[in-house]
Amino acid sequence: MKQWKKLSLMLVLTVSLVAAGCSGNANKNASENPGTSTPSNNTSNSQPSDKTITIATNASTWEIPTNDDNPTQKYLEERYNVKFVNMRGTDENYKVMIASGEIPDIFPHNITESDMTNWARQGVIAEIDIEEIKKYMPSYTSHIEEVDPNAWNIGIIDGKNYGVPRIWLNGAYGFIPTYNGEWLEAIGYSEPPKTIEELEDVLTKFRNNDPDQNGQKDTYGISGRGKDVRVQLFNSIYAAYGVNPYHFKLAEDGTVTWGGVTDEAKEALRLLNKWYKEELIDPEFMTDDGELLDQKWSSKKIGYIDHKMYHHLFGAIDGNTEAGITAVYGQGLIGPAGKSIVMSNGALQVPLMFGKQVEEDDEKRIRILQMLEDLATNDEAYLRTVYGIEGESYDMVEGSPVTKTEFTSDMAREMGIGGFYNPLIERDTSTWKFHFTPDKLEFRDKVNAGIETTSDILGPTALETKGKYMATLTTLQDEFYIKAIIGNEDLDKAFEGFKNQWLKTGGQEMLDEATKVYKDREAAK
Repeated sequence: MKQWKKLSLMLVLTVSLVAAGCSGNANKNASENPGTSTPSNNTSNSQPSDKTITIATNASTWEIPTNDDNPTQKYLEERYNVKFVNMRGTDENYKVMIASGEIPDIFPHNITESDMTNWARQGVIAEIDIEEIKKYMPSYTSHIEEVDPNAWNIGIIDGKNYGVPRIWLNGAYGFIPTYNGEWLEAIGYSEPPKTIEELEDVLTKFRNNDPDQNGQKDTYGISGRGKDVRVQLFNSIYAAYGVNPYHFKLAEDGTVTWGGVTDEAKEALRLLNKWYKEELIDPEFMTDDGELLDQKWSSKKIGYIDHKMYHHLFGAIDGNTEAGITAVYGQGLIGPAGKSIVMSNGALQVPLMFGKQVEEDDEKRIRILQMLEDLATNDEAYLRTVYGIEGESYDMVEGSPVTKTEFTSDMAREMGIGGFYNPLIERDTSTWKFHFTPDKLEFRDKVNAGIETTSDILGPTALETKGKYMATLTTLQDEFYIKAIIGNEDLDKAFEGFKNQWLKTGGQEMLDEATKVYKDREAAK
């Protein structure tokens, strides 16, 4: 209780300072902006009372604590003067629970955009005022907006906001073109290629010049994740043309188009078809997945990969050393787009949502927001909920928490640490430091230096037309793109036929809705 009173005072003082600094915007009518139409009492400036608030949480469907009244639960209940009811919905049953009326105050963090839209329109989740979130979560929202000022877009449905924005910080970084350094040296390159033309030369020599010097023609330049993640397939090649075939992108006329039906994608396919015929691409790319790609890289069957981000590459350092590979990290390849670009998944995610009952309970809603601000940005609360107890579950090594080797996942669930009580793990820049050793931080900054990224213009947006048509459109595109890469058809004629079929099979309707969503967001800024 004493901790909560102290925390309440700190939060009130913080809110007052932020409000004073933002007074220039304070007089805007809330009705002018989407997401600010909740009842007027939502923006009450009154300090929360000291009464205990009961919060039903199911913030994670994975890291469910073994027992109620676990050490982390007790710590948080004392810190925030709350009482948690632990709802134990899993990936398999939480939708059934919600359909039967068991609505948590704090929803799981792994909800899809389609679920969010459906639940908003069914009155299951709470509409929540954007300015209220900023008021009670000032540091968190400031940090979110620094990463991506469009973070609020994802939670806007029918002009109303439905949650606290969330970002995946790693998602802001791109996929790094990576080369076998020994092979580069063997073919006369002292640095990685900078242009798409130089890459073609490198891949040609990786195939034809026996870079592993075993006297056999058994190497390829590149393969790809044709089996499991098509959005990553040859992404560095498409990026050189300024497109990802599986992303929405902004067209020159200001409308939203689909990367897969653009002329840029067609020209990238033309190049890939040329490379395939020249045997620069491993013919097994259609059935390769991430694991097989890793095997082919480590066994020196391919010399170029583009399906890993910096944290994957950092984790592969020891494996590369064991395989006798010096990984050389490049920049995006300059091609027809005219500049160096790499693909990014994007940082934006579906927001953290709350049950409809939270919209109608001012004290609970405010307490939850204050609690989330503290969990996301306060070092003590963050370390306690994410890593546990220093000396028992982790040690601090050079300023970074390192989980003890003997501390198992079962022990973590018994302690109650993880995403069940803290749904904002690795979502705020102020506490990201706890997930980096100094060498990992140095590696991240080094391999990403000077890199420009491109990602889906809309981010994870729930479109009605996506639900109706996307599965069919994706199958249509998957089949055409593989044929275009490995086949002998007239590409211009075949691509025009594919594009027309794609548009007629719901694609145009989806683009119309996507354009409307994009323009509505721009108008709301």
